[in-house]
Amino acid sequence: MNAPHPGKFRDPALVDFGLDSAGDGRRLERLAGILVDRPLPQTGDRRRLAGEWRAAQAVYRLADSSSADAPCGRWEFTGDLPDPWVTRVTIGTATLVLEVHPAPSGQIGIFLEQIDQWRWLQRTTPTGSTVLSLFAHSGAATLAAASAGAEVVHVDASRQSIALARRNAAASGLAHLPVSWVCEDAATFVQRCLRRGRRFSGVILDPPSWGHGPKGQSFSIQRDLPGLLADIARLLDPSALGPILLTCHSPGWHPGRLRDTLSDSLRAAAVSVSARIESGSLTCTDDTGRTIDLGSFARVTPAS
Repeated sequence: MNAPHPGKFRDPALVDFGLDSAGDGRRLERLAGILVDRPLPQTGDRRRLAGEWRAAQAVYRLADSSSADAPCGRWEFTGDLPDPWVTRVTIGTATLVLEVHPAPSGQIGIFLEQIDQWRWLQRTTPTGSTVLSLFAHSGAATLAAASAGAEVVHVDASRQSIALARRNAAASGLAHLPVSWVCEDAATFVQRCLRRGRRFSGVILDPPSWGHGPKGQSFSIQRDLPGLLADIARLLDPSALGPILLTCHSPGWHPGRLRDTLSDSLRAAAVSVSARIESGSLTCTDDTGRTIDLGSFARVTPAS
């Protein structure tokens, strides 16, 4: 594979989305000039840029037994791909250099619908704050908060994800920032912090629909998110509150439900921020100007 050329770097983009010839939803994304074609089950629209789809160099094919909840398939690559394959995202005063990491699940290590949230974190996180980043994946949100001047504890149950996040930090020139990298189950880590009386100024979390910790601990967003948020609320320092960012991609967790669940947890812990909680959709806009919802967020901006 060839090394990436600096001239190819640009902010990633969702180029097009829509149904293929079999009636399945797909998305087409541009990452460092390379087009990636992969599933997008929630769309019922039609494709608009036929020529772009034919130019895709990375295509994820679903197996017959796959489902939206448990995708299974394989990647097909054509042409030369850079090694490492990275793309840049500008978030205010920082530029994140993020590795594109095609996984067996069809994920790529980058979530384009989160870019506005990373920019919000970089803009609003107070210098000197302490932020807990749970289900922290490939580290973009962690690096957004750290680049704003926060001390961040990055927690993820996957050693591979933590290794990827640390590579992203190094590629972005941010490896010197005060980030603690912890491979642990999110709920287990939170419980340990509660026992030790540890406090945080803010929290970032992007829980999956379901998952498991490094010791086999199970997580279900339907069953476990309210309790986890209740415990997290007890970790927060009311005198230095924020930022708080809760995002998810799970069906049924619309913005209003996320906001209410977060508000209830904070209220139960005697944290009064209801007036400052906002919520909305995680979205991407394609090259033709269409916008698609790919998840939800609820967040609390630190008081100025």
